[in-house]
Amino acid sequence: MKKILLISIISLFLLSYTFASSTGGAFSPVILNARSAGMGEAYVAISDDLGGLVYNPAGLTNINLVTLGFNHLQIPQGFTRVEFIGASYNINGTIVGAGIEAKGITNEEELLFPFQENAVSLNIARKIFPNLSLGFRGHFYSATLDTASGVGFGFDLGAIYEVNNMLKIGACWYNPISYLKWSTGTIESVGKEDLVLGTYINLDLKSFLLSLALDLSLYDKMYFYQRLHLGSELKISGTPILLRTGYNGEKNTFSLGVGLNLNNIQFDYAFLYSKDLSNQHVFGLALKF
Repeated sequence: MKKILLISIISLFLLSYTFASSTGGAFSPVILNARSAGMGEAYVAISDDLGGLVYNPAGLTNINLVTLGFNHLQIPQGFTRVEFIGASYNINGTIVGAGIEAKGITNEEELLFPFQENAVSLNIARKIFPNLSLGFRGHFYSATLDTASGVGFGFDLGAIYEVNNMLKIGACWYNPISYLKWSTGTIESVGKEDLVLGTYINLDLKSFLLSLALDLSLYDKMYFYQRLHLGSELKISGTPILLRTGYNGEKNTFSLGVGLNLNNIQFDYAFLYSKDLSNQHVFGLALKF
């Protein structure tokens, strides 16, 4: 049995390189969560809210209430708009969640051809030991580009281990196998394809709570800094305000963010500054019942 399991894991690993580049062609990664955006997307070891629907499904085990959320990405100088709606529910210790991503253009006449990418994700997560959570996410893709259309699938595998109250480590394997078939007959890999390790440190400094996060991509990139994501979050005791900052090496962006946690309502905003692309604004709202 162990031999069969080992052969299966190795085969899956080799197949991922057969199908994969680091980001894929269609469904290139965009930011779908405002809190993580403010922290440079250093989120693999956190994912303790609906960000788990995007970064690490294992983190969904931290959600105890029914949660609904919405995120909007705005690129002022571009024609792309991105919306994300997600929800999660705890069923006897097993967390199930779903997310819907819609990406399109705001001015088809300017771009001269239709473009749309939609994705639906189904997530499941559970603590198999008190300190270890595992998660699985399946993706279903559909896209339209000019006169062609395509459909496909992919999946992610995630884990988070709580070393103690201060330290978490996480890992997520994005789309080890993915498949998108176009109406033209072309077949390609799709979405983010990467293996990412993350750490999360929570420091209680009495008057405020400081969180630090680091993610490291294990897939080869041109420069080492493109593998890094750095983030921090500061919560001042007695207030609902959270302040965030981060650096995203993959997108070469610096970010500032703010959050308001009012009982069961969470509002988040992030501003991303980039030398390579136009600046971006990300808004998020989550409700817990």
